[in-house]
This record gives sequence, structure tokens and C-alpha cells, in this order.
Amino acid sequence: MQNGSRYIIATGVSSLGLSLLYFLSLVLRVPFFITVPAVFVSVLVIFRWVLKKDVIDEKKPVEKKEQYPFLASVILVAGVYLIVKGFFPVAEKYGGWDAWGIWNLHAKYLADPANWKKMFENALYAHADYPLYVPAVNGFFIRLFSEKYLMVIPFIFHFSITLFIPVLIYLEILEKNIVVAATVFFLFAIDTFYLTKGATQYADTALAFFFLCAFVCINHADEGKGRKYITLAAACLGCCIWTKNEGSILALIFILGYPNSFFSKNNIKAFAMGLGAPLLVFLIFKMFYATDGAIISSHKGAFSQLFVASRYQVIYKYFIENLNAKFYYVKVCFFIYLLICLLEMKGPDKQFFLLLCCMGAYALVYVLSPGGGGVEWLLGTSQERLMHQLMPALMYVLSQRFAHVQFSLPRKNEVLLSKKKAF
Repeated sequence: MQNGSRYIIATGVSSLGLSLLYFLSLVLRVPFFITVPAVFVSVLVIFRWVLKKDVIDEKKPVEKKEQYPFLASVILVAGVYLIVKGFFPVAEKYGGWDAWGIWNLHAKYLADPANWKKMFENALYAHADYPLYVPAVNGFFIRLFSEKYLMVIPFIFHFSITLFIPVLIYLEILEKNIVVAATVFFLFAIDTFYLTKGATQYADTALAFFFLCAFVCINHADEGKGRKYITLAAACLGCCIWTKNEGSILALIFILGYPNSFFSKNNIKAFAMGLGAPLLVFLIFKMFYATDGAIISSHKGAFSQLFVASRYQVIYKYFIENLNAKFYYVKVCFFIYLLICLLEMKGPDKQFFLLLCCMGAYALVYVLSPGGGGVEWLLGTSQERLMHQLMPALMYVLSQRFAHVQFSLPRKNEVLLSKKKAF
């Protein structure tokens, strides 16, 4: 794994540890002067553990190292500049409606150790069933640096997550194909919709980040050798669960897609170590604090809607409209991927089908949602965000396949070899 990727994933997993510890400190009424050093020690331990190289990484063949370090650095700087330039104009002062009405409001509650439980009394409007990864991280730093930074801290947090996603994909594809890596990086950098969703300060981008990290980590896992990456993949799935309710759907589908990797004799302990803590805290939250906010269970006759054709039609209509208006380049890449599969006479890989299952699961939730105008309201307010959650992982999976198509710049050693052959 690239060193830059290690730092990004270490930051994400460390923030998970921070979020879990801070929430537990509120539950157990631990004084803040004890919580702060405990949090920072745990973050340091996680960071050092993730950054520590394994034997399998140290034995990487030399030829896999990036052959164009200067060009790669220029592309990275240019892409980051474009993201910064595009992010600030679309950022609202207090974030989008869900930011100041839900996520940042929850953070403000969690920054108050005496009154944080009152958040659950506002069950009708505050969505007190939403998991607390984002609010707990922001609430910790708001409490640490004082409430006057209430606007600054969430902004920095969400900007970082928005930046991490394309940089992580770029770094992971870079050593395979610099042309594909640069192309995908710049597609993200100029994607106004992607940057806008990050700037809204909703939890969807954080969920997209951790789901992407799970794909990256599982690709680095190797049976009997890469148990650290199994733990990291499981921790990232745990953070999906702790970030949003739909993260549980994504985590379950992912785990079912890799039973041999997660449940093998060699890896089961590593898997439990990564998923155990976030899953336990999530269950504590759901059983003792969260209100009932399930969409499907809130009305009778939900399963009879499986046979209502009009519901599928309206879901498909919204999907196509969102796809063409906000994810057009993803659509193009999707069909290029299928074309490459056809030309190579090879089927799509497992991760591609896994993401299709996630899309299908989300569609099923809409099918089972309340009748009448309820489904159209849900589609209009949430479908683009659910697509946004899956888009980074999908682009990563597509890029992995594109990276093996031979239209990249020739490597230096290949140029030298061709010159020798010419003589």
C-alpha cells in the first residue's frame, strides 16, 4: 500500500476510535480531563499500527514503484488545487439543511456533557436514530476548542473527507497506470456535484469514504499474510455502520461478499478485532438511546408494494434523471467498463457485482417505503445522496480494471529495453 494511502486510512480509522471513545465517555460520565489523553493515546496507537509496514509490503518488487515521481507530484498538486478552488465557492456558511438541522446540531448536543441526552427527546424532528460517528468527532473538538469554533470544525472535517476520497483513489491507481489515475482524479476535482455534497457537511461523504476504504483494504489483504488489512477493512465497515443507518446495509453486503476472507480460520480474529468495537457501540446506541426511525417498519402492508409496478417505474425514472444530471461521467465509465469486459471476453469482477447488489438493496428500500407520495418525496430528497455514497467505490473498482488497459505512458525501463533491441 502506498504511504499516502496509509496516512489517509490511518486518519480515518483513528477518527473512528476517537468517535467511539468519546461517545462511551459520555455514556460512562468520564471526566473530560481523562477522556482527552485517552483519546489522543488511542489515536496515536492506531496511527502507528496502521503506518507500520508489513513484511509483504517491504518485499514489494522494485518495478511496481511509480516511474514518474515528478509528474505524479505535479498531478497531485494540480488536483488538490482544483478541489480547493471548487470546494470553497459551493460551501454554505452553516452547511446544508441536514447539517445545521441534524448533524451539527447533534455535535452541539454531544459537546455538552450535562445535556447531551436531551437530543433523544427531540425524536420527531432531530432524527435521534442516526448513528453518531460524525457528530461525536465534531462534538469532541467543539468541546475541546470551545463552541466559538462550531462552524469551523465541521467545515474542516468535511473538507478533509472530500479531499481524501479522490486522493486515495489516485494514489492506489497511480502505481498501476498514471493516465487512469490522473483522469479519475481530475474528474473528481472538477465534479461540482461531488464537491457540493462534501460541502453540505452531511454524513454521506464520510460513509462514501469508509466504504471506499473497505474496498482498498480488502484488495491489499492476502490469506494468511494480510490480516492487518482484514482488520482495517472490518474497521472501515464498522465505521460505515457507525456513520449512517444505511451503512449497515453496505457493511452486510460487503461481508457476505467476502466470507472466505473474513471468516477463514486465519482471519476470523482479525475481522472480529476490526468490527467488534464499532458494532458493540452501535448496538449500545441503538438499544439504549436511539429512537425508532425505521422507514420500512413504520407502516403496514410494506411487502405488498413489491408487486406494485408503478413504484419500480418511478424509482427508475429518478435514477436515470440523477444519473444523467449528476453522475454522467460515472455512467460513461460504467459502459466503458462493460465494453472492456466484452472485448477481453472476461466477466465483471466480484466487486462490481457487490456494488450492483448495494444499488439493488437501496432500490428495495424505496420499494418498501410508505405509499402515496412518500416514495417520491424520499427519492427527491435522498436518492442522489445514496448514489453519492456508492460513487467513489464504484469509480475505484472501474479504475482498477481501466488501469490494466495498455494506453499508459511507457515505463523508463521499457524504453531502455526497446532501445537495446533496436541495436
